[in-house]
Amino acid sequence: MDKDEVEINHMKYLLKLDEKYSAKFQKEFSTPVLFRIAAFFSHTGDSWLWCGILFLLWIFSSGEQQKVLAFWGLSIAFTAFFIFFLKKVIHRSRPEGEWGMVYRKRDPHSFPSGHAVRAGLILMLAWKTFGMPYFLVFLIWAVLMIHSRVITGVHYLLDIYLGVIFGLLIGCILIGSQDWIYQSFPLLFDRSGWVYIF
Repeated sequence: MDKDEVEINHMKYLLKLDEKYSAKFQKEFSTPVLFRIAAFFSHTGDSWLWCGILFLLWIFSSGEQQKVLAFWGLSIAFTAFFIFFLKKVIHRSRPEGEWGMVYRKRDPHSFPSGHAVRAGLILMLAWKTFGMPYFLVFLIWAVLMIHSRVITGVHYLLDIYLGVIFGLLIGCILIGSQDWIYQSFPLLFDRSGWVYIF
């Protein structure tokens, strides 16, 4: 057995373990009440919800607040598109199940969890924007939301844990590039410049 075959077998074993413990985790929270709570939290991580709320806030904002809201919204939108295409490349199928058909039909791929990546990104943005103690609210939300994705059966545990790590890394990169992004694309972050276009 060559090196590639060994690596493939190790990967298959790891994925089987992931499936086993994800199913066990889901079973632990299989009561109707907990499932409904999980379903609610699962939707709180939807990209359209975050971008929609941020857009509404952005409309009524100005100055630095306007720039920060635009940065949050564009970061979330960019990451959502990037992860969507990455999942197509990796091509891991979601767990079988009945709940979450909107996710299953639009995006049948599982790894990494877009919601978990988004949670990691939002945690970094929240840390930069608000700091403590408000960051703790986002942390509690992120923990509940990402685990709800496993409870509702649309993701495996590895999808959410590695997804959060990936989101944290993306957040670090975007925040580290924030000043450069502001300077390179000023019209995206300051509506006062739009008057000169129209």
